[in-house]
Parts: sequence; structure tokens; C-alpha cells
Amino acid sequence: MRVLLVDDDPDRAAVVRDSLCQMGAEIAAQIGLAADLRAAIARTTPDLIVVDLDCPYRDYLEDLMQINRENPRPIAMFVGEEDRALMAQGVQAGVSVYAVDGLSPKLVRSVMETVLGHFHRFRQLNEELEKSRTALSDRKQVDRAKGLLMTHRGLSEDEAYRYLRKLAMDQNKRLAEIAETVIAMADLLKR
Repeated sequence: MRVLLVDDDPDRAAVVRDSLCQMGAEIAAQIGLAADLRAAIARTTPDLIVVDLDCPYRDYLEDLMQINRENPRPIAMFVGEEDRALMAQGVQAGVSVYAVDGLSPKLVRSVMETVLGHFHRFRQLNEELEKSRTALSDRKQVDRAKGLLMTHRGLSEDEAYRYLRKLAMDQNKRLAEIAETVIAMADLLKR
């Protein structure tokens, strides 16, 4: 596991770095808050980002939110002060775990395992959601194409479906692709 560590305090960073190394993680880079986070991510391609600060500020959280939209990855944030509004904004920015105070090697290990578990589950759910959206979209296309065939060719719903399926098999294409072609042809003929 490659980790990008963001911390301005060398003593605090050492605790996190040592804990991560004991877990078998590789510290891809350590940068300060003023460094270009986006460039550091592009350069190091970390599996995990660990942000360790006294107190996060809104602009930094907004940058994290934008970066996480572009290229999601687990983010753990350790902060020195509790601020519920910033905590909520951190979670919205994609921070998987937001731990306040009490930095210790045990806490770092526990938080890292939790972050990775939550992130992988979240990514799996997003992939399942995307597959469901694609399947629903495909189904709508097929239903629309069947409707067009029923209207213009006088076919029953079953006949229209069999016709589309046969075309898909004959052309070695997905049923949704054939449906899109039928819809496109119908739209073209309307003009």
C-alpha cells in the first residue's frame, strides 16, 4: 500500500509514518500543506492519503473534495482540534475517517484498516450502482426499440423482442446496441 502523507509537523508525521511502516505500508511521499496536493497525487499515485493537521481549513477541504471527485481514493484525516462543521465538510469531501486528537501508533493502525475497508466497500457499491444504471438504461432502450417495431411492423411484444435478439446474435452485438440502432433509424426516418 502506497501512502501520501500530508503533514507540516515533523514530530507528528513521524508517529504516523512509523505506524504506517509497521503495517507494511510504503510512504510514497510526505508533503506539507502548502505543497500542490494534486501534483503529488499524480506523481506518487498513492493508494491512500493521510492528512495530519492541527486544524483543517475550508479551502483545503474544498481542494480535497475536488481531487476526490476526479480520482477517488481513501483519505484519513487526523486533526488536533474538534470542529463539527469542518468534520462534516471533511466527510463531504470524501474523508473516510476523521480522527480528533490522541494520535498514537495503535490509533493510526486502527484508522488505516477502517479507512481501507470502508473505501473498498464504498467503491464496490458504486460499481454495483453503475452496473444497475447501465442495465436500466439498456432495458429502456430495448423497450423503446420494441415499441417502435410493434408500431411500425405490427409485431407483438414477444415477436419484437425475438427480432431484436436475433439481430443482436446475427451481428454479434449486445441487445442494447441493436436497440440503439433501431431507435436511431426510426429517428432518421421521421425527418
